[in-house]
Amino acid sequence: MTLVQSTPSLAEIIESAERLPPFPDVVWKVAPLIRKMAPLQEIESVIKYDQVIAARVLAMSQSPLYARKRAVSSLQDAIVALGDQQLLVVILTACSARYFTEDATGYDLRSGELWDHAIASGLMSEIVARHLGCKNILTAYTAGLLHDIGKTVLNFHVKTYFESILTTVKKHNISFIEAEQRILGIDHEQLGALIARRWRFPVDVTTAIGNHHRPLEVDEHSDLASLVYVVNRMVSALGIGCGVDGFLQPNHDKVFVRLGINTQLADKFLVELMDRYEHTRQFLQAS
Repeated sequence: MTLVQSTPSLAEIIESAERLPPFPDVVWKVAPLIRKMAPLQEIESVIKYDQVIAARVLAMSQSPLYARKRAVSSLQDAIVALGDQQLLVVILTACSARYFTEDATGYDLRSGELWDHAIASGLMSEIVARHLGCKNILTAYTAGLLHDIGKTVLNFHVKTYFESILTTVKKHNISFIEAEQRILGIDHEQLGALIARRWRFPVDVTTAIGNHHRPLEVDEHSDLASLVYVVNRMVSALGIGCGVDGFLQPNHDKVFVRLGINTQLADKFLVELMDRYEHTRQFLQAS
């Protein structure tokens, strides 16, 4: 007799997401201090108690991307060298790294590739957001960095039911994410949004994470969701953590057209990304 493997219940998957450790509160503590222009020592006192974050702040401040004329010899020097915006970016990145430590073989990704994709997507979000004149660059960076956070949890279930998902893709001629939904009852977008809400991220970030494959289907915050959509596509074009998602050319893509990003502009963004990505990845690994 052949045993039929049952798929996990939606409750089981959501429970897996809820077991994720809370997002470190250092970023929520530092941001208001910067807004009220608190003394440098007060900002340093919050950061220094998390050794991993403090080390990455020091490492990134010495990167050619942020290097200043004078040498960085202390955490206070590093905070000054980075500046308010990039300090928050580095802290946010350091906080996020701990959730991307496992492989994502369910998505055909080797160890570290999902994190590489996250870093590159955060950087590309910053590049595109500046071009579009977005008021809050950090919001765009956050949504780009964490858009695939749902994969870190759903990966185990996708790996277990990969053949069923792939068969559904081929049989019904649908996308991988649609097949996730059919087989598992939830996809990585939806699970990512659930995680982001649990971590108290703003509604625009949560919406972008939850709709980065289908940004035109939402009414509110569709601009940020559209930004993350094009970022994900462009980063995948470079082969950085693209896995089974692949890359579709932006020509005739309604989302690219909506944001005014043509092939020439996309190429310009990609060139800028590669320079920044290599430096950022090197210094994050060194810290």
